[in-house]
Amino acid sequence: MIIGGLTGVAAGCSTSECYDNQNSLPLAGFYSSQEVPASIALDSITIFGVGAPGDSILIDSVRGLSEVYLPFRIDQESTTYAIYYLTGLLGQYAVNDIITFNYDILPMFVSSACGTVYYYKMKSIDYTTNIIDSVVCPTGEITNANIENLKIYFRVGEEEE
Repeated sequence: MIIGGLTGVAAGCSTSECYDNQNSLPLAGFYSSQEVPASIALDSITIFGVGAPGDSILIDSVRGLSEVYLPFRIDQESTTYAIYYLTGLLGQYAVNDIITFNYDILPMFVSSACGTVYYYKMKSIDYTTNIIDSVVCPTGEITNANIENLKIYFRVGEEEE
C-alpha cells in the first residue's frame, strides 16, 4: 500500500510544465570592447569560483570559448569568479581578472508541481581591469529565461604604449 502511494506521488511530480528551464543560471557572453562590440572566443583560460565550497573550477584551458554559464550562490548575496589567462609555450598564468556579482536573491514560486526558483536582482558588479574592460547585466536581473544575462567585454587588439 505504501509503495503504491509513493508511485502516485512520484508520477504527480513529473508534469510537462516543469521541463522548461527552471534554473536561473546566468549565461555570460564574451565581447570585444571595441567601438562596435563583436562576439569573441577566448583561448587558454581557466575560470573558477572564489570562496566556493568544493571543486569550483568551471572551465580549464579550453579553446574557442565565447560564452560560459556562471552559477550564482543562493546562500550569499554575492558570487566571485576568477579568470586566468594562459600565455607562453608552457601555458604559464600571465594575468587574471576577478569579477564579483552583488545581488538580491528573490525566490519566485513557479507552481505546486515545479516549486520555487531563485531570481537575482543585480545590485552591482565589481571587476578588475587587467584584460576585462567592463561587465554588464543588460536587464538588471537574472531570471530563468534562456537568454544571455551577462556581457563581459574584453580589451582586444590594443597595442601597448
